[in-house]
Amino acid sequence: MASSAPADPLATAPHVLLVEDNHAVRVMQRFLLARAGLRVTECGDFASAWAALRAEPPAVLVLDLNLPGGSGLDLLPEVDRARTRVLIMSAMTQQHKAAQMEVQADAFLAKPFDPEVFTRLVLQLVQAAGGGPTGPGAPDPV
Repeated sequence: MASSAPADPLATAPHVLLVEDNHAVRVMQRFLLARAGLRVTECGDFASAWAALRAEPPAVLVLDLNLPGGSGLDLLPEVDRARTRVLIMSAMTQQHKAAQMEVQADAFLAKPFDPEVFTRLVLQLVQAAGGGPTGPGAPDPV
């Protein structure tokens, strides 16, 4: 009789690439997204974000723009927009709202942010990218 280990539910969960240089903000974002049933890869600088983006395209890219080693905007040409939605987050709202329109990001969220709004927005972007969990029986996003 063969026994099989239970499959890791996160292995098939939608993937979010979280790019944020502020460690405390990144930890909170990761917690919120993991609690919503998403698989999160986190990066704190431009170089690691570049490598992670090329290694496994995410359903959603949550992108801070001011990063050690470069601008988050410079990552956008690497994004496969057919399968990845982009949420730009920044504390410099006016300048970056203009940048968002220019680069056609899918959404913009100013920092500081409401955790419920953040989680719902990411889940909406996951759904738009064709991933779950978004239907009946999906984890509560808040």
